[in-house]
Order: sequence, then C-alpha cells, then structure tokens
Amino acid sequence: MIENHLCGMKARNGTLIFVCSTCKEPPNFTFGAQAKGELVYLMLCPKCGLVLAEWGSLEDRHRELSEFGQKLRTHH
Repeated sequence: MIENHLCGMKARNGTLIFVCSTCKEPPNFTFGAQAKGELVYLMLCPKCGLVLAEWGSLEDRHRELSEFGQKLRTHH
C-alpha cells in the first residue's frame, strides 16, 4: 500500500524517480514485522523516517510501484 508521502520527480536523464513528498529524498527499502510477526516490505524516507509504502510480498511491491509509476508519468 502506497502512502500519501510518496511522489515522483524526473531525474536529469528523464527517468522518473520515487521520492518523499516532504523532503524530496529518495527512499530506502527495508523489512519489518507486523503485530503477529508477518514479514512486510517497507519503503522508508531515510531523512524524515516516514513509511512511504508497505507490502506483504515482493510481487505486490513490484506491481503497485509499476502502476504508480505509470500514473505519475501521465502527469509529468
């Protein structure tokens, strides 16, 4: 699930990169554990500490980020 603080901006070479909407810092990927110990995949802002997105599987992460990137490209 992508949170409200994830956005995109174009790099100098035209590539769309994901960044934190608060500080424009590119995110880090890490792991976490939910209340019952289930592994989750997280996208965090290294500067703000905000959770930018969370997924239950790598497949979900790939699918949702691909869809999000396509939506952002139509607006840039």
